[in-house]
Amino acid sequence: MPDFGAGLSVDELIGVSAAQISVLRLPADKVFQQALQAARRMVKTGLGSHLLVELWEDNHSVWNDPNNGLPVVVSPDGSITRSQSN
Repeated sequence: MPDFGAGLSVDELIGVSAAQISVLRLPADKVFQQALQAARRMVKTGLGSHLLVELWEDNHSVWNDPNNGLPVVVSPDGSITRSQSN
């Protein structure tokens, strides 16, 4: 498991799957830890293939399903909101 240390930018996590992020050793900064916890929550609920697309200032994260592009939002409390297809 790679340790990215202090040289990692949070932007480098964009486009990475929840499964990949969930096993990384990331810096202790709050933004990295929020992304890590969201990724672990996604994996736990069977959404590990989803790709991180946004990290919001309020600690929400947005993930896209690689198969249909539908977004999933993970809130800071760990709740997951899935988008419905039309």
